[in-house]
Amino acid sequence: MSDVPPIDTDNDTDEPDDITVIEIQEEMESSFLDYAMSVIISRALPDVRDGLKPVHRRILWGMFDQGFRPDRNFVKCARVSG
Repeated sequence: MSDVPPIDTDNDTDEPDDITVIEIQEEMESSFLDYAMSVIISRALPDVRDGLKPVHRRILWGMFDQGFRPDRNFVKCARVSG
């Protein structure tokens, strides 16, 4: 009836078999470096194609999408930046 396999109650050990013991300092160092590099690559560095960061590209696209163009009258753009 159920897709859940039955639990083996004959096993006397309380520890699961798939746990790997690691040092917390090593894990924190590697995890932080991975996250930091991910942020630098995805958000902090400008794109080579146009020199824009993702946040600037998003603002310019929002202004274009709402019709804020240089050939039109002045319009406040609080919706784009907020």
